[in-house]
Amino acid sequence: MSHPSPPATSPDPFSQCPSGCVCGVRELVARAADTGWREAEEIDATEMRAMLSAVRSGFETICRDGRIPARRHAASDAYARADRQLNRLGLMLATGHMGDTAARLARAQNAADATPRRARWLRRVRWPVVIGIGMFDVWYFNQVFRYLTSQTGDADQGGAGGILHMWELLAAIVPGVALAVIIAATGEMMLRPLGAWRAAAFRRPPVRQGRAGAYLGAAGRWALRLAWWSLPICFLLMLLVVIGTWAGLRARYPTPPSGGYPMMSVILLIVMLSLGAMAVKVAASDKEAEDLAVARRRLWWTKTAYSFQSRRADRLIGAYDSRWSDLRTLRDELIGLLRLKMISAWEGFILRVRSLHRQTGNVAVAEARSGPGPSLTGPEFQGIAQPQMEAGPLLEVCRLVEDRHPDRLRERKRLLDETYGRQVTGRDGAPPAIGHRALPPAS
Repeated sequence: MSHPSPPATSPDPFSQCPSGCVCGVRELVARAADTGWREAEEIDATEMRAMLSAVRSGFETICRDGRIPARRHAASDAYARADRQLNRLGLMLATGHMGDTAARLARAQNAADATPRRARWLRRVRWPVVIGIGMFDVWYFNQVFRYLTSQTGDADQGGAGGILHMWELLAAIVPGVALAVIIAATGEMMLRPLGAWRAAAFRRPPVRQGRAGAYLGAAGRWALRLAWWSLPICFLLMLLVVIGTWAGLRARYPTPPSGGYPMMSVILLIVMLSLGAMAVKVAASDKEAEDLAVARRRLWWTKTAYSFQSRRADRLIGAYDSRWSDLRTLRDELIGLLRLKMISAWEGFILRVRSLHRQTGNVAVAEARSGPGPSLTGPEFQGIAQPQMEAGPLLEVCRLVEDRHPDRLRERKRLLDETYGRQVTGRDGAPPAIGHRALPPAS
């Protein structure tokens, strides 16, 4: 049933309420009229009850929000991973291995610059030559040792079949591989006595020495020098003899002879190949250059390892920044929700009732709070005290957002990179003590 609207000039504020209204506002207005005038800062029991109801509603809403634990755990896990990675970088630098490797490279570079170097091509071809001669030895002696290891009496037909054949083949290859390794090792072993020989031959005579001793010493040194200089000449003569022998065999036998090549010619060829591999190994030996190459490789590997860990740290810090931003957005949203709960109590009830009974003064909006972050609670109007909003689990979110800013991780990363640069460039005299300001532990 519709009711006619009262005139707009009606003094009754409840003239538009339908009959049978049970909202209770009429009684509150009548009670305020009986109580009389009061200041705007005074809060009666009904208004306090409305604000406490807003506090409870806000707390229940915060506790029911499932995004809080999910985003908090995601941010804490991302922070823990980034923190562990930065600690790993700190340990890499705290050991001083980076600085030691850079210093070793500097010393090797100075030693290499102080003495003449071997030809680069000679150092590059030494191992291919040794490996090539080794492969020839494996192939050649494989043919010989297959007859020695055959136990079936049919070596000339290719040996036995199946597993036994594979075993015979493997047993025939192993001696050839061993000979190739022995040749390379022998070339390495010859470096020390040859170096001592050369040092003794070209050593300067002592200052204080008698005439007879000086003559004997000079004669001994010259004998050592002549023997030293005769080594490449003898090797060259032997090489020419082997080449000439096999050139004559090739001219004499256009096709392989049925009885095989002369045994001494084959012996000279095999011996010459082995000696040639050792000679190339010895001639290409350059201790300073090898030390420099080793130091460069070590520094390269060390820098590569640090760069890999550094890029991983950057990715983890970026991932944490994203999780932290999501957590901060949720914090701002929920803080706004709590404020709206209190504003709704004022706008929907307190100010509405006050505007009806007109027994209080007008309220003024409180000044905005200045600070780095939003405030959880605060008075909405000047001079009017209101109950503290209960944030519940939102307090932990606020602590994480404030205490674990991604910029702190980035500052730690910057300090580590600066220490890395000082160690690599040699501007850091001693291994640094990598430290950083203590941050809150990961939850």
